[in-house]
Amino acid sequence: MSEAISQEFGDEREPALTREQLKALYEAKKARPPVFRAPQQDIVGRLEELGLTEYALQLDHQGYAVVPPERVSTPDFVERVRETVLRVAKERTGVTHELDRAGNPGRYITDVTGGDSYLLFYLLFEDEVFEEWLENPALGAMIDYMLRGQGQLSSMVAFVRWHNPDITDKLTLNLHSDSPGSPEGVLPLGYDLVCNSALVLTPYTKENGALAVVPGSHRLARQPLPGEGIDQAVPVEAEVGSLILWHGGTWHGAFRRTNPGIRLNVTSYHCHRALKTQEKYQWHVPDEMLKRRSARFARILGADDPMGWGAEGPDFRGRAQYTERT
Repeated sequence: MSEAISQEFGDEREPALTREQLKALYEAKKARPPVFRAPQQDIVGRLEELGLTEYALQLDHQGYAVVPPERVSTPDFVERVRETVLRVAKERTGVTHELDRAGNPGRYITDVTGGDSYLLFYLLFEDEVFEEWLENPALGAMIDYMLRGQGQLSSMVAFVRWHNPDITDKLTLNLHSDSPGSPEGVLPLGYDLVCNSALVLTPYTKENGALAVVPGSHRLARQPLPGEGIDQAVPVEAEVGSLILWHGGTWHGAFRRTNPGIRLNVTSYHCHRALKTQEKYQWHVPDEMLKRRSARFARILGADDPMGWGAEGPDFRGRAQYTERT
């Protein structure tokens, strides 16, 4: 029960509410905003405004798209992101990372650390540059298109990948799709529960360990079988500063890097509001961060998501002052 209503009733009231009090509760409930709102903008119109329509069409046709740097951000911003990722890598691993040398996870070992790659998890709170990236217009418009305005950030990570001469597999990240499926293994077709994106921080070529995708695989609506699709996988080659996006059902992995140096990106994985996020946001996002960002930023981090309550019940208002701004 809200603080205002509690004060109106008083702390020593009879347990049974009066007719007038019940009516006040009913009126208060009617005034609450819906938990899941319809999109508040013209999603397709926003794509047209930003010159992104052709990339949305590519997404739907082949399951992935590459938005060129000039449609994404400035070289200076991309450099800031890259330098910040390298700083975080050093802080967590204890190893200085150079673009022309092999990476090394050092003391930063997680369950997904491999012999030629590791992930830097939970980047959003490391530096304001990652907040700026989450507010990027091109990223936001494309995510809203894929998730129909009902997306939330699930995780923001950096993949660090390098050449290991002892690894000879064609793909060092096996083909898979990111989407959850039904109990029978059927993936959504015609809509997305999840989608993914990568801001390219070093040149993407096959020799540099580029993302591998199977074009059109999102229309199969299932996960690949072991070994399936490897011969059909193509490298997603892209310049520094490009934005790569792919549907939740698209089969993808990564080619083995054969060149010296490291491959870097920032991967922003999004999911539908009805799904649990991979990383902790929602109530873990500090008010200070929400105050300096937009209403969409607050919504995409779940500041208006009341789920996860106890015996006290839901607080539908939550931090609505951040999500209802214009």
